[in-house]
Amino acid sequence: MISGEHMIDGYYNLKKEDLKNLLKAVIKDFRLISPQPANGADFLFQETEDSGKINLNYDITSNTLKEFFFPARETVFEYEKRKDGSVETVPGADTFKGETVFLGPRSCDIRAVYFQDCFFGKEPKDSLYWRKRDKSILISFACNKPPRKGCFCVYTNNSGPVLEKGEGFDLQFIDLAGFYLVEVGTGKGKNFIKKYGKLFKQSDEKILAKKSCIKESCLKHFEKEYNIMDIYEKLKDINLEKLWEELGKRCTNCGGCEFICPTCFCFYTQDIEHSKGKGERIRAWDSCIFSGYSRMAGGVNPHEKNSDRISRRFFCKLYNCYKWFGVFGCTGCGRCSFVCPVNLDMESFIASLMKTDRYQPLLKEL
Repeated sequence: MISGEHMIDGYYNLKKEDLKNLLKAVIKDFRLISPQPANGADFLFQETEDSGKINLNYDITSNTLKEFFFPARETVFEYEKRKDGSVETVPGADTFKGETVFLGPRSCDIRAVYFQDCFFGKEPKDSLYWRKRDKSILISFACNKPPRKGCFCVYTNNSGPVLEKGEGFDLQFIDLAGFYLVEVGTGKGKNFIKKYGKLFKQSDEKILAKKSCIKESCLKHFEKEYNIMDIYEKLKDINLEKLWEELGKRCTNCGGCEFICPTCFCFYTQDIEHSKGKGERIRAWDSCIFSGYSRMAGGVNPHEKNSDRISRRFFCKLYNCYKWFGVFGCTGCGRCSFVCPVNLDMESFIASLMKTDRYQPLLKEL
């Protein structure tokens, strides 16, 4: 029951024992994507029809929500050449299986979807992306403490550990011991609460005040401190040519950082003929650190040097994206830190550049 006298619109309480009933109801009404154990210690966002497989006590998933809205490979359209020389095209099949609830993403992953919305929402809007996003409901779970040591969301001006309205979630669940404080972020979230209203009780001012306490308590657990706006200014004002040369020698061009990154949006398109006159145009993930990414007709490549491509990556994330969208292209999830074989991850780069305005020969020791 709610003890306070002043009820707050848009905030609700959900008892933890009622979460199971909610999940069972959601599975009947929607496709449900949630974090689940996989391959030993790993967790993956996966579809589930069994609420018992859902595990919300995870540190970070080995995949991101990006693959659901912007798949690694998808058909843009199928084509057939006619005898009169014209070409008939049919839009690629929609592989998104109906209305989908994404339950359990951390704040950093929600902000990554918000970033993708900014990119794919530029006019003309990307229909392949939005036909999936429009059918999704994002239910985030705020962090009471950093899920893992490599998290640095609070220093990216983008996310976490607890979000505010307008930052990407439809609903946000905040763990308050015996129950969740549920915050409505959008009309989708409001409709969700209305649909399962029997399980939710309107919250009050006294409980809402605990949200700030959770956020302040979590912030104390972050070990490092820096302002990403300082990085933005440094990238704008100083010459880092020697740093780019060092990092260019270090990078192996594997592309792991780009493919696991929840905000990277690089892609290529290709026409594939399956039989005479019939085929498809596909869109697939690409990486701006690959030498072929900017190679043009005739073999000309304006970014042939590895150092140029490394520079482009960090400038994109920490400078250009902020200029374009007002948000940085890094949410501080830290995934790149555990896939890069040479410790050339975003957090290491930021921390290193904060130490000096000059050439920093090494980031982390191999």
